[in-house]
Amino acid sequence: MGQERVNGSGKMEIAAEQKKRFGCVDWFCNGTGKVHAALMMMQLGFAGHQILSRVALTSGLSQFVYAIYRNGLALIIMGPFAYVLEKKDRPPMTLKLMYRFFLLGLTGIVGSQQLFLAGLIYTSATFAATMQNAVPVITFLMAMMLGLEKVRIGRLDGQAKVLGTVVCVAGAILMSVYKGPAVYHGWAKEDGNEDLHKLVGHFLGSHLVRFGISQWQLGGILLLINCISWAAYLIMQAPILKVCPTPLTITAFTYFFGSLQVGVLMFIVTGGKINWSLSWGAQAISVAYAGVISSGINFSLQSWAIQKGGPLLVSLYTPVQTIIVAFLSVLLLGDSLYLGSLVGGSGAVLGLYLVTWGQVEHRKRDALEIAAETKNEDLEASAHPHFPTSVSSLTQPLLNDQHGEDRDQDLLPSSPSSIYRIWITSPSTVPLEPHRGSAENTSRSPDLIMDLNGSSLVEDKPSRCDRKVDDQNRVL
Repeated sequence: MGQERVNGSGKMEIAAEQKKRFGCVDWFCNGTGKVHAALMMMQLGFAGHQILSRVALTSGLSQFVYAIYRNGLALIIMGPFAYVLEKKDRPPMTLKLMYRFFLLGLTGIVGSQQLFLAGLIYTSATFAATMQNAVPVITFLMAMMLGLEKVRIGRLDGQAKVLGTVVCVAGAILMSVYKGPAVYHGWAKEDGNEDLHKLVGHFLGSHLVRFGISQWQLGGILLLINCISWAAYLIMQAPILKVCPTPLTITAFTYFFGSLQVGVLMFIVTGGKINWSLSWGAQAISVAYAGVISSGINFSLQSWAIQKGGPLLVSLYTPVQTIIVAFLSVLLLGDSLYLGSLVGGSGAVLGLYLVTWGQVEHRKRDALEIAAETKNEDLEASAHPHFPTSVSSLTQPLLNDQHGEDRDQDLLPSSPSSIYRIWITSPSTVPLEPHRGSAENTSRSPDLIMDLNGSSLVEDKPSRCDRKVDDQNRVL
């Protein structure tokens, strides 16, 4: 037995040394690094999509045709993969699940994609990308209203969440209603209010002009509603993934219902009079990129990342997209930068990181509280006279108490092979008395299991404290 303990200790030391030497590889392979790498790739893909979409839409391509081609192509690509790869894990497709998929299509495709494309046409790629920074804060606000997030106003993390929400929403609203002077003049030509009649119809365009709403402000309002719809889409995915843990299947059904809804909306708005042709240039490239990269790959990565890290983590990578799009739009599209966008965008990013800091701090404090409570419970349990904690008392149990056998009989396991777990959560190693036949004392790690008859001493799974803390700290 002593030799087994020594061998086990040596294996633990080797494993610890390997973990220390290859920490970065372990960080990536255990899932954390994969989630962050996927989110970074997703933002790069979305940034390229915004640039190409802007070029295609300004060249005359209808946003409805663009969306139908994009999502139809993504459905053709993702459908077979979803059917084959997730066949074993996919639950039965009930009417309730179909209803949820329908709502995902309504929020993620119609409400999010269509409003984003309209806002992109009326403003600029930089403006549209900057407005997306409001998505994480709106996501948090919705989660708080639904009882999924808790805010403790008396604590600093709760105050940071509230302040960040106010600052971010104020920045998004400022971007929508205030354009301001140009800080940087690009070479691209901008349209004026005279195009509102053509873009939204004579009736609605006349009312918008009458109330002094410019094309830029209309685009900002549409993008703000787009952020709300996108946040709702993220919130709705989390509970669906619990009952249907198949990201590809969810994505495929989202495209299916979303494409049908966009088609119905297109016939309502245009009366069926629309040009379905694509030019062999920017339009075809943009549709292919959007269908394969943005919808096919990015949406699947997003569903997988939500499943692994939660909707908040996914939304926190939005500022990366803003930086990339701002650089590319100024360099390639000749977009101008305006004071309202810079001030409002800075407020949105500042509010985003205030909410982020509050979220992280909230989880840290909750984890510490759970750890403290669990440690107190374990200390009380180990201090109880009925729970011996030394090997010597276990090798010959209850010799020192003539009434102990009667008092402790109910605590014994029903099966001789059963063991009674005694968790030792001290941060230091536990010195053990030498076993019979052992030449010296040995030490083991804190999380141990002691057999009632003292014949074995084995290492087990992490303690309750570790499991509770792990539940509180998701992948970040």
